[in-house]
Amino acid sequence: MYHTRGSQVSAVTHRDDPDPRTRRTSWPEWPPTGFLLSKAGRTQSLRFAEALEPLGLRPTHFALLNFADRGAGCSQQQLGERMGLDPSGLVAVIDDLEGAGLLERRRHPADRRRHAIHLTRAGRRKLAHAREVAMQREAELLDPLDDRDAEVLRELLLKVVAADDPHFRPVVAPATPTSRSRTRRVRTGT
Repeated sequence: MYHTRGSQVSAVTHRDDPDPRTRRTSWPEWPPTGFLLSKAGRTQSLRFAEALEPLGLRPTHFALLNFADRGAGCSQQQLGERMGLDPSGLVAVIDDLEGAGLLERRRHPADRRRHAIHLTRAGRRKLAHAREVAMQREAELLDPLDDRDAEVLRELLLKVVAADDPHFRPVVAPATPTSRSRTRRVRTGT
């Protein structure tokens, strides 16, 4: 059960019920977890799209550039499967990025009927800049949380997503000098 007072929301647990599974089977008070996930995701998606706009990119462009970077030379079909895009949607995104000079199609070395996707130098530079934008958005998203809470949130979301999508495989990036704690904004006040 949730009680609201102003902008504060506090959860009230049912301590009389010894079985935590029972709490999951009854309809929750407002707002349910799915709604909160959806709202956070929608807000993050919109803000990320706005942040990428000055770079001339959309979130789908950013995703494809990342997949192409991590799977250099993979086929269009492989990219589509990894991204969960249908072939026609994928071709449109590749056309956009190829037209902007950010990636190129080359004949696949093992199968001349296929195209392998490769980032251009301009594509690598644009991706590096877009990743900086993404990291800033990530820091802003997680700003209300301390580092441990942010880590727990990520771990829990990975479990939820992996349970829903058996093909989902998170990519673990190497540690960089700009860790979350260094990119977080400093909050002031009480």
